[in-house]
Formats: sequence, structure tokens, C-alpha cells
Amino acid sequence: MNISPSVLKKYISICLLTTIFLLQNFALNECRLLRADTPKGEEIFEVKFENGQLSVKLKNSPLEKVLKEIMSQSGAKIWLNDSIDTTITIEFQNLPIEEGVRKIIKNKNYAFVFAPHGSKDGKLSIISSHKSKETAVKGKDVLSKKPVQKPVQPAVKKGKPKKERRSFEELVKEALENPSADKREDAIIALGETKDKKAIEVISKALTNDASEDVRLSCIDALLEIGDKSVVDVVSVALKDKEPWVRESAVEALGELGGEAAVELIKNALNDDDGSVRELAKEILEEQGKGKN
Repeated sequence: MNISPSVLKKYISICLLTTIFLLQNFALNECRLLRADTPKGEEIFEVKFENGQLSVKLKNSPLEKVLKEIMSQSGAKIWLNDSIDTTITIEFQNLPIEEGVRKIIKNKNYAFVFAPHGSKDGKLSIISSHKSKETAVKGKDVLSKKPVQKPVQPAVKKGKPKKERRSFEELVKEALENPSADKREDAIIALGETKDKKAIEVISKALTNDASEDVRLSCIDALLEIGDKSVVDVVSVALKDKEPWVRESAVEALGELGGEAAVELIKNALNDDDGSVRELAKEILEEQGKGKN
């Protein structure tokens, strides 16, 4: 059969177009299959803490869930003064825990406390104080030069005699009147260590009125140090603090103090504006076998 060149040309063009169409369709189907195998919202959640080193493999993981797992495994404490309702995707291996937490939280405003080897005093690292680009840069310089005031009992410098023990009256005056927040904080801590019930009233004033968040946090620790059940009402004042990490610390302290009055106050914290405070209150109530009535 004789086929004219023009007809042959048409057949070849049709075959080529058909082949191109089939290849495109095949590629599209393959792409759809790949997408089906790796769903867009799929979560990968792997967190490992060992010997001070943190490793994570995270994809679409809720930040709150990640931080809780890190705290659970390491015993660290993390206070976040920023939105926690976000997901993260990140992967790294065997980073020091401070560096790992910094990578995860990035530019959010937070404080981080880690006590290596079960030390009671702990190691305080305020890694980020992000408010603006200018403030963040200045903050790094300040933190690198200024020694952190905690732990509670700083080491005495070599060659210098220990400070004389201050009287109760001196501590009261310093806790309420010293212009330095660090000095007020030291005095509050020292008052707690006396375990004197007379200190409760002084610490209560500082907890209510002091402008420094660190001082107010130390007030809660000092009240726990005194340990008397009567401090429950005083600690409850901090549940109305403007800073969420102070309210969170108050909830934790009430959990340690225990008792029906403390439980009722923790139940009230289930309605806190901050998600971390609400979640901590819920966890403490669940641990104690108490639910919201």
C-alpha cells in the first residue's frame, strides 16, 4: 500500500502527540502517588536527651509538645513568654541542650533552667530576650559579661572572706527597700532559708509589689523553702501576676504544697489566659487524681 508523504507525516505527528500526552499523564500520576505517600500534615516526632546532649527529628510537631518532652527527659525548666501555638520542623544531632533549645525556640522570649547531674541549685541560662533587633543584640552582650545571679548560693571568691550573716531585720530592709533587684532577690532567698514564719509577711509584700519578675519568682521559691501550709494563700497571689511564667511557677508551687485549698486554686488556673499555665494545672491535677468538678 502506498502512503503519501503528507499522510505519513500526519500519522507520525499524531503518534508523537499521543506519546507526549501519555508521558505527561504518567508523570502526573507518579507525583500524586508521592504526595499520597508523604501527607502534607504528617508529623515526625523524635526527641532524645542523653548526657547533656539533645537530638531531635521533628516535622509539623507542636512546639508545646516538643518543649514538654525536652523538660520531661532532661529535668530542665523552660518559661516561654510568647505564643506557643505553633508547629516546628527541624533536625539536629547531639547538641548541648542550651544550644538545642535555642535552635528550637529561635527568636521567642524565654528563660531556660537546667540542673546538670541532678544539682539542686541548677544552672540558669537566659538564652534569649528578644524584643527587637536592637534589644536582642544588646542582650547578648549583657548576658556574656554579667554573671547570672542564680544559683542560690554563689561560690565565694578565692582569697575573700565570707560575708557575715545578716540579721533578720537587715534582710527585711534589703528585700523591700534595696534599689538593686539582684540584692532584693538575694535577701528574699535568704529569708526563705531562715524558715522563719515571720518572713512570710515580708515575702508576701515583695511578691505583690516588686517590679522585678525574678524577685517575684524567688518569692515563690522562698515560700516553698519555708514550707508551712499557711503559705498557700500567699502563693495564690502570684496566680494573678501579669507574667505567665510567674503564674506557672505559682501553680507548680501549689502542687508541691498540696492540700484541698491548693487543689482548688490549681483548678482555677485551668481558666488562665496562657496555654502553658492551663496545661501545667491540668497535668498536676491529673497526677494528683483530681479532676475539674
